[in-house]
Amino acid sequence: MKKLSFLCLLLVAISKCTFAQSEEDYPDMRSWAMYGDSIERYVYADTAYIRVSPDTRQAPVDTLFAGDNLVVLRTTKSAITVRGLRGPWLQVTYKKNGEQKNGYIWQGLVSLSPLRRGDTKFIAAVERRADSTYLNEEKRRDTIRRLLVKVKAVQNGVIKSTATFITPDDESANFGYGKIMSGMGLTNVQNIVTMSFSGEACGIPTYTYYLAWTTDQKLVKLPGKMTVGDAGVFYHDENFIFPNEKNGRPDLITWEMSTEEATDKVDKNGEYVMEITEKGSKTYIWDPGNYTVTEMRK
Repeated sequence: MKKLSFLCLLLVAISKCTFAQSEEDYPDMRSWAMYGDSIERYVYADTAYIRVSPDTRQAPVDTLFAGDNLVVLRTTKSAITVRGLRGPWLQVTYKKNGEQKNGYIWQGLVSLSPLRRGDTKFIAAVERRADSTYLNEEKRRDTIRRLLVKVKAVQNGVIKSTATFITPDDESANFGYGKIMSGMGLTNVQNIVTMSFSGEACGIPTYTYYLAWTTDQKLVKLPGKMTVGDAGVFYHDENFIFPNEKNGRPDLITWEMSTEEATDKVDKNGEYVMEITEKGSKTYIWDPGNYTVTEMRK
């Protein structure tokens, strides 16, 4: 519980710092966490045009491609809507053919936090809106706001593979960040790439999506997980056990879940004693020949 309390305080501190620039103008862009000075990013779009001014009224002055490096200098007040996403133009600087250049690019063409392992760049961004509708109890049509995220594996300017997933467009989308792990013992897997979307406070879920990067350069979706907690009240935790971890088994991924809720009892430190109210587990089989993941039947 102390760990969870620290995490909550950390998220609040980060949110105060990160959201120093008002985000109300561009809520579709909040996952990028595009704040501060001189932010290094990759070009996300397959092809991105650089403009001399923050608009599309003039012809492009340059062209960049997926995986090209750039540095974001500032966020402008000019914005456009593309693929259902409203976002600003960014002033950027980049090096091309040995020459330092400057220009403007729309934020949706730029990656989330950069990820790289060796000569492979894993480039992620929100591709478009993926909203769905349903009829509520009052027989009225409601909208479930969602975002489609795409991850591209790029080597030396060539897109080797892509994968997509859908994440909720709620407070959990306030931050988007990734991590590169080893292959975790899965056969024919070089690395596992994770993308997480998290909120700015306790009580907001963190969704983490897993992708396997195979030895023959394919991105394959693996099961994901969700964690949420409110210090001293409840905690829902989901974790995976991979083959190279304690209790791991060859080419099996074990998903474990537990939910804890506070009781009326207090421990010697004055904190409420937590009680496990729900537990569960699943086992997934990794097929290294066909690159598929299936749930094992009990």
